[in-house]
Amino acid sequence: MALFFAACSSSNQRMIDKLNDISYDFHYKNLDSTYYYAMLADSLSGGYDEGKAAALNNLAFYHIARMDYNIAYDLLRQVAEKTDNQVELLVADIQLMRLCQRESHNKDFYVYREKAQRRLRRVDEEPERLSDRQKLRMIYARSEFHIVEATYFYYVNSIDSFRKSLYAINPEEIQQDTAQYLGYLYNMGAGGVFPGHACVKEFGYLLRCYTLAADKYPYWKANSLQAMSEHLWNDNDMKDLSWVYHFEFNTHHSYSDVEQESCFIPLFGIEMPDSLKSIDLAQRSLSHFTEYGDVYQIAGANRTLAQCYFNMGDYESSLYCLNRALAENKAIEQAPDLVASIREELSLTYSALNDKQQSDYNRNIYLDIQEQTRQDRFLEARAAQLDKSSKILNGMIAAVVAMILAIIILLIILTHKRANAKRVHPLAELLEPLKKWKEINKAHVTDLLAQEEELQEKYKMGVFLKEKQLTRNVEQRAKIQLVNSITPFIDRMMHEIDVLSTKKETPERSAERYQYLMELTGKINEYNDVLTRWIEMRQGDLQLKIESFPLQSLFDIVAKGKMAYDMRGIKLQVKPTIAIVKADKALTLFMVNTIADNARKFTAAGGDVTIEAQEDTDSVEIIVTDTGEGMSEDKLAHLFDRTYTGGHGFGLLNCKGIIEKYKKVSSIFHVCDIWAVSQMGKGSRISFRLPKGIMRIVLLLCGFMTFTSISLQAQGTSRLEIARELADSAYNSNIAGRFERALHFADSATLYIEAHATSYVQKNGLTKHAWDKSRSDGWNWFQKGVDLPYDVLLTLYNEKAIAALALHKWEVYQTNNKAYTELFRAYSADVSLPTYVTTLQQSEANKIIAVALLVLLLLSIFPVYYFLYYRHVLYRRFAVEKINDINETLLSAASDKEKLARIETIWRQHKNMGNTSREFSDIVAEIEEALRQSIAADKDKAANLEIATDELRRVNYESERLHVSNSVLDNCLSTLKHETMYYPARIQQLIVEHPEDVMALRELVDYYHSLYVMLSRQAAQQVEGNLRYDDTLVEYLFDTLRKIAGDIRVNVKADEKQDSYIIYNVYMPKVTYTEEQRLGLFTPLTVDLRYLICKQIVREIGEATNLRRCGILALPATIGTEIKILLPKLKQTVI
Repeated sequence: MALFFAACSSSNQRMIDKLNDISYDFHYKNLDSTYYYAMLADSLSGGYDEGKAAALNNLAFYHIARMDYNIAYDLLRQVAEKTDNQVELLVADIQLMRLCQRESHNKDFYVYREKAQRRLRRVDEEPERLSDRQKLRMIYARSEFHIVEATYFYYVNSIDSFRKSLYAINPEEIQQDTAQYLGYLYNMGAGGVFPGHACVKEFGYLLRCYTLAADKYPYWKANSLQAMSEHLWNDNDMKDLSWVYHFEFNTHHSYSDVEQESCFIPLFGIEMPDSLKSIDLAQRSLSHFTEYGDVYQIAGANRTLAQCYFNMGDYESSLYCLNRALAENKAIEQAPDLVASIREELSLTYSALNDKQQSDYNRNIYLDIQEQTRQDRFLEARAAQLDKSSKILNGMIAAVVAMILAIIILLIILTHKRANAKRVHPLAELLEPLKKWKEINKAHVTDLLAQEEELQEKYKMGVFLKEKQLTRNVEQRAKIQLVNSITPFIDRMMHEIDVLSTKKETPERSAERYQYLMELTGKINEYNDVLTRWIEMRQGDLQLKIESFPLQSLFDIVAKGKMAYDMRGIKLQVKPTIAIVKADKALTLFMVNTIADNARKFTAAGGDVTIEAQEDTDSVEIIVTDTGEGMSEDKLAHLFDRTYTGGHGFGLLNCKGIIEKYKKVSSIFHVCDIWAVSQMGKGSRISFRLPKGIMRIVLLLCGFMTFTSISLQAQGTSRLEIARELADSAYNSNIAGRFERALHFADSATLYIEAHATSYVQKNGLTKHAWDKSRSDGWNWFQKGVDLPYDVLLTLYNEKAIAALALHKWEVYQTNNKAYTELFRAYSADVSLPTYVTTLQQSEANKIIAVALLVLLLLSIFPVYYFLYYRHVLYRRFAVEKINDINETLLSAASDKEKLARIETIWRQHKNMGNTSREFSDIVAEIEEALRQSIAADKDKAANLEIATDELRRVNYESERLHVSNSVLDNCLSTLKHETMYYPARIQQLIVEHPEDVMALRELVDYYHSLYVMLSRQAAQQVEGNLRYDDTLVEYLFDTLRKIAGDIRVNVKADEKQDSYIIYNVYMPKVTYTEEQRLGLFTPLTVDLRYLICKQIVREIGEATNLRRCGILALPATIGTEIKILLPKLKQTVI
């Protein structure tokens, strides 16, 4: 049958649509049936994208109900990959909205909501393009969108938006879809839609939902029973609802006494006391949800039943239900709002049982979840940054003003001194600074020449090291190619074993397959032997760049990555250090970064990662501490083992390898070590030790000026200050266990706040008749913008709730906890913060303008002072003072070009004043000419130094990068060699000794394949990207051939087929190979591994230039061997 429906025919599509419709019809009836028909539709939907998407949406619905959220996310993401059908994409977005609502991912909820709204608009623009089935699907999608967003708004306490969403549903339209109509009835009756005391109207909707659901829709039947149970908690609601007739929906009808009495008979089946009715409904709701299988709703029904028991004083039963809600299925921990409500009820129940410790524990969890699910984290962070920026700008303004005043005072003092000072400067004395400058300049020229020579030497050494690292990297890449060439053999082995395990073949055919497996393992062993020889041939060849350097320079680099930690809500603290270590600088940075990144990966939001250094007598210990999840003793014991796969990757393994290589270099590295300390739930501490280094440190003592601005606050105590003090007293009383006193303090503080709020309302003409009377005063004050310390008000609500909880004053607790929750969500939501942030941004801009104006004012002091006063003083002074200024400029730290420009300006000003003298002009001309000659010489030298410095920096960067890559690759390849060499022999052993045990052989090969692929990929990641094509690669190619052959002769000619290539014919008369050796010369079974390096070089050149015809092969020659090489015609290479 499956093959028959595989073709995407019209009848097959109808069959898939039918299966999807059946799956959808079972959504709220039977989850297993929903899953069954969705899976069937999915299996038959190959090539029918719309059907595939609908099946995935139905499967996602099932997994959401089972709280398999990760699976649901994966299925819904597949919908976007499988189809561009806007209706199914809309349904997927709506289900993602529900997932985000369940998991309190507020930001993501709005992202998917915006996507869904765009799709709704897109569909509404072209409704005529919808098929009849898609139109029915849109009825579901549109109503489901409003129901999901209404649910979200309800839980975030945005009641107006909640009502608006439900009012947007057309009840007449959705009656075509009974399940959606039931959902509409339930949401209308669950509470909060109708303002004021509307429990009768709400109960009517719930009764209608219950009646229509009957036994066909257990999900909605259970929901309506649960909501009616919650309505019956309140005695006043019971009284109002006592006359509602079960089968009527008209809430405006006047019923007779008989109708009033018969109301609950159909609902309850038997007469029972009012006190048991809510429990009966909650128990029946739990039973239906359990039968249906919705994990989220089962936990919610347990919570509702617990509340019923609590209301009738059966606290033990209440506690049992709540613990069952948390323990029955740990998947509910994915729903923070649900867990918060259960924790709140646990706090109440434990309080009623006089277990204050457990009560406080659960309430703290409840408050933590409220804090974690806030919506405004980003804006709060932005506001804090702007506040900090504002304080800095205030300080800058104060500093600039202080500088202006200081400079004005200084100018006054200098003017006074200059007015009274009388000095005489002979001409000979005026030329002394020029002589001194010439001596300094001569030393400067000598220093530049020395710098240039030093840079040239460093560049030559850098090129040498870079080329050495490059050639080694090519060899490493060749090894990776050898490693990758083994993978197909393992794949072939897996295929042969799959055939052996699934097909029944003749013994002869099976024997042939076993023989083929033996040949494959033999081939793998041959390749492994080549790799082993190659690795062993290079062991001990690692070139570590050992130097002494300050550890703080690396800490500064690590600290620049703070943003990555901030984005995850983790605080990175890098403690300053003066320690100097002796090690490889690049590898040390690699180790610190690796361990810090590992700490970040396993630390949750709100945690800390600290990096510090501790000095010992002959060593320095670098420590990375985190407050993450910690590690078990077993994980800790194997953290640095080669076989450890606990999520830390190869990073820590490479760190261990680096430490081991240090120990082999010299005895001074005997102190090197790496270790870890950890405790589950408290975090980890990973440390490594390096030897101390010695370095000359030159300390530059710099003067500084500190500006402090002091703001004076007016004396006196306001009502709000008294309220704040009383709130602190309430908090302290609760801590001390004096709960009655805490309530007294909190009530008194509330009275002071209410008095201030009332005064504010009257003063600003705010009217209270438009306030939402179902909300607390604090919420209404906040919404109307009353100026109050809402943090104090939140504290008061919380402290009153805590005290009432301890005193078993349940109504007081409910009132204040509800007020706290409402105000907390409103206060912490992103309603006012955007305006606040905007205001701060404007204030910041204004202050920046103010600082700029003050700076301009500061700069304008000098010209104003000059033109108003000092110009006249200078006019009375003669060329002596100007020459003194010129000499000061000449001996200053400025560049010669700046000096010349300043001197020309100074002397031009002097000439403009009309004070010219030939004697002084000659002195100035001599100074200017000396500077011009120096500038011309410095320009040439500076250009040479800049070029040399850039080249040195580039060479050092490439050398460091290749050095780290090569070092890490050594560890990766060594790990791969040690961890996989055993398996081919073991496979051969199984084939020989137990050929009948195919399953054991399959398990062994599967594990070998997984391990080999993982290790080879890890190694391959280190050589991602191409090497740059330059003369070094080509020279390395021909140098390698020379080392192999001893002497070579090269003929070069253009490729006749394509002008982009050049053919190099390399003749090696002293090297002769058999035909078999020649054919395998560039394969893993080559007679000389250096030929594999040659092949890798040619491959790298082809990849780098994107000229893929590049190649190398061996040809027979009259004498010796001929190597033919095809390379790009891009460089003029010296061979």
